[in-house]
Amino acid sequence: MKTQKVDIDAFMKQYFDETDEMILILNRFNQIIKMNNAAQSVLHNQYNKLEITKSLCTICTGFTSPDAQITCKNCFAVSPSNIDGTFQVFMRDKNNTVVPYSGSIVELSGREQLKVLTLQNISEQIKTQEILHQKNITKKIINAQENERKRVSRELHDSVVQELLNVMVDFRLLKYQGEKSMDKQLELMEGTMARLMDDIRRISLELRPSSLDDLGLSAALRSHIKMTEQNFGVDVEFHTNIKDERYTSEIETTVYRVIQEAMHNAVKYSNSEKIFVSVIKESLGNTLNVSIEDQGDGFLLDDTPKGTGLGLYGMKERSEIVNGIVDIHSELGKGTEISLTIPLGVKS
Repeated sequence: MKTQKVDIDAFMKQYFDETDEMILILNRFNQIIKMNNAAQSVLHNQYNKLEITKSLCTICTGFTSPDAQITCKNCFAVSPSNIDGTFQVFMRDKNNTVVPYSGSIVELSGREQLKVLTLQNISEQIKTQEILHQKNITKKIINAQENERKRVSRELHDSVVQELLNVMVDFRLLKYQGEKSMDKQLELMEGTMARLMDDIRRISLELRPSSLDDLGLSAALRSHIKMTEQNFGVDVEFHTNIKDERYTSEIETTVYRVIQEAMHNAVKYSNSEKIFVSVIKESLGNTLNVSIEDQGDGFLLDDTPKGTGLGLYGMKERSEIVNGIVDIHSELGKGTEISLTIPLGVKS
């Protein structure tokens, strides 16, 4: 069978002219010295005279890095060797609209130091991803809400409703008892009502402590720690240097919920008699470091956690909202430490 001879130069020129991908050739100064038809159709108004070179920066608004959605730091065109594979970049089209593209760049060998930038419009793919992401987030929110409602429902049924039933029984007994036993019965009813109020107050605090909004993070944590010590008989050692300082609502809520969940897990699963909690602001004032530690049973991080496992997942989800990082360290027989690091922004 005879092998067909291919004119590579002609083939590459045809591909350059006919592909739907935008291809831009840059010189060593990152000026666009040539572009294909696909690029011209998108950037026509930006380059009325294609023989005149123009900097890529006049149309590029930045690319996506692990640290930022749009950034010019460590520019892909300045240091192509630092770019591994494809990347997401944003360009202005002829209507001055910023459009997302999937890009790749190749630096050619030779004295000219030319670079070839290839771009594909990914607007539709991003819209699809955003829709799917929104659906996943909505699903997680609904599941979290339903789990919380189930928990509150069980709390109300097992404690509040049961106590109310006891009060109803006591009231009925009073109808059939004489005055001599009434004082004793009223005393029992008073105790039942006191327990009922404590249960309602506890459930209310778990849902959203008013002190977190009114008095701040430190006061809310001290109140929660005191309640935990009284209800579960554990000793909690608390250290903080934030005093009455206030932060954004998101940061305060995240710190409170992570500590609340970590303490709940320690009380329920660790068999530890003491818990250490610290909330320390670094001396430079730009980072908040949180730690919850017990000296209990511990667990293997690779194992399925006790309970639903949603608590550990929820901590990490919450921390991401405020650009925080949660680290979990645990060892069998030596306890567990959960740390949260949050970069501080503008105070609320």
